[in-house]
Amino acid sequence: MKFITTKSFMPFVYYRVLLGIVIIVLVSTGALSPHAAESAG
Repeated sequence: MKFITTKSFMPFVYYRVLLGIVIIVLVSTGALSPHAAESAG
């Protein structure tokens, strides 16, 4: 929590946006299935 009080949230924001873009690309190309958890068990 000390990091949050001394630094900004921008590194976290960049990380989340980048991760979101990667997931969207993987799902749209078919490399990652949004229903993989349902069929796994």
